[in-house]
Amino acid sequence: MKRSVILTVVMLLAALVGPRVVQAIPASPSSGPAAALPSSESAAVPKASEAKADATDATAAYKARQEAARKVREYARTSRTVSSTMRSRPGLDFERTSIKNVLMYLGEVGKFGIVFDKALEEAGLDLDARTVSIKVSRVSYEKAIELILPRECGYRIGPGYVLITTLEKSWMPLKVGTYSIRLALAEIPNFTDAPRFEVGDVLQSATSAAGGGGFGDLFGAAGAGTATDDSRATPERIIEMVQKFVRNENDRRIAPWADEGGPATITYLGGNLIVTQTDHGHRAIRKLLAMIE
Repeated sequence: MKRSVILTVVMLLAALVGPRVVQAIPASPSSGPAAALPSSESAAVPKASEAKADATDATAAYKARQEAARKVREYARTSRTVSSTMRSRPGLDFERTSIKNVLMYLGEVGKFGIVFDKALEEAGLDLDARTVSIKVSRVSYEKAIELILPRECGYRIGPGYVLITTLEKSWMPLKVGTYSIRLALAEIPNFTDAPRFEVGDVLQSATSAAGGGGFGDLFGAAGAGTATDDSRATPERIIEMVQKFVRNENDRRIAPWADEGGPATITYLGGNLIVTQTDHGHRAIRKLLAMIE
């Protein structure tokens, strides 16, 4: 009787304890924190990491856009300042003063930085040892820098600063521009039934009003009249004219053409001139082409 009672109690205890022991046994032999997590929670871990990475990328992209916008604003401000007239009185008045010190003075007055490129040292150009004597007033910072710098040096405007470097590096990087010359190449048709009027009188009046001259001489024509082979504008003649008037010898900020051993190029394609030049070179080309159209 006692044995049966004891056996019954043992069976009841086994029935109660058995399921709990089974639940404590791991479902897989894997070890570590991830193995102890339910499948839904373990799947949420990489999703959270991906969301955090996306947020980091978005923040970095936003900061990059903000920095790019800041540089554009600073570049525009510096360009306006450099091209503006100096407001200091009485202007520049230095006698045998270090070129570097005079440039630093310009930057201090104009509130823009002056950065000296390491290429100057590599080229053996020591602007601290070279001196300059200058006395000018009512000139732009741009013109003052040109007067101060030796011929072997150049400069390039950056966001908030002016980089002083070698002449060759100041041209780079060149920019590509496209200019339509279809209007300059166009020929006036010969209308047989057009009304008659005195063209000579009109041309003479226009020449007198403009102070004389004209654009025929740019292409070799000596006077007005019907277009001839010697006076007609052609792509080759326009290119020759551009290279003749837009030259490095006239402005150091203009890169020499490839024909002169420089990096600048000009080609004709489908009614357009494709030009690689500096900013100042493109500015001069636009002014020149506007005169012949």
